[in-house]
Amino acid sequence: MRRIPTPVVLAAASSMLAAGGLAMVSIATPSGARDDELTEGPDFVALVIDDRTPERAAESYLDAWRRRAWDQAELVAIGEARARAAEKRAADAEVDPVDRAMARDVWTRLAGAPLEVEFTRSDALEGGGILLSGVASYEFMNEPYRREMSWVVRPEGELWRVESMEAGDVLTEIPDILRGSDL
Repeated sequence: MRRIPTPVVLAAASSMLAAGGLAMVSIATPSGARDDELTEGPDFVALVIDDRTPERAAESYLDAWRRRAWDQAELVAIGEARARAAEKRAADAEVDPVDRAMARDVWTRLAGAPLEVEFTRSDALEGGGILLSGVASYEFMNEPYRREMSWVVRPEGELWRVESMEAGDVLTEIPDILRGSDL
């Protein structure tokens, strides 16, 4: 398993912020466009929270997480997963309202591509919980992105809740621009 060096992660984060700013400037919004028109089209998929099965609950939590939809993530979470979403929501709330609104618009556009999770393993845990493992795939900034993921989900009545989520190795090749190589 290959780990990404810290300088590459920091360079990637800086590049993502720069790309977000560039996307914000370069995305032309037609005058008079409504907010719902900004999130429609073939490249945007609405966030749907489905907690009827362990797999759908895990996928719903991840989809809300990647879109920074913290309230929706909390709906399908308990324990550590709920606390992490609440922490992220609180951190976002501390950002200047204008910056937060602009960042939310850019992030929605960048992370609104359809999410697919191929579940590869399911292990029963004590107390009725399930450990799920799989690979999450979606497009980010028009590039494919794949990452190993794992979740612990627990039943809550007839529904399922995510107790924890861990991101594993990134399986997608890192673009040259994020590696610091000259083009």
